[in-house]
Amino acid sequence: MTSTNDSEREKRIRIVPLRTMFEAFCQAHPIADIIDIYLLAFSQLNKWFLSAKVIDMSRVTTTDAFLCFFQFQKSAIDYDEFLIFLDDLTDIKKLDLDEVKFKLQTCVKPTSNENIGPKK
Repeated sequence: MTSTNDSEREKRIRIVPLRTMFEAFCQAHPIADIIDIYLLAFSQLNKWFLSAKVIDMSRVTTTDAFLCFFQFQKSAIDYDEFLIFLDDLTDIKKLDLDEVKFKLQTCVKPTSNENIGPKK
């Protein structure tokens, strides 16, 4: 009986392409209305990783993620840099890259106006 429920739940899981999720979290940042390119700030990456339960504060912490992010010496990274970031983080923390990508692809997408205050 449990296996039937598990298989039904797996069928309902929506797997969103990683690039689409990346772009959604880029757009959830307040500066997204100003710039016309997809750049992911660490604050948005942190929210995404917490939502996906990649950051669990025991095996992977916000500090771990920040140290990998810091190598780019930028306030925001593009998609290609994000893929490098993922490779580095999973390598350093001995995580399964495919499992991390799956978590990132199946978590809740942010709303387009998340974190954006009223327009003036």
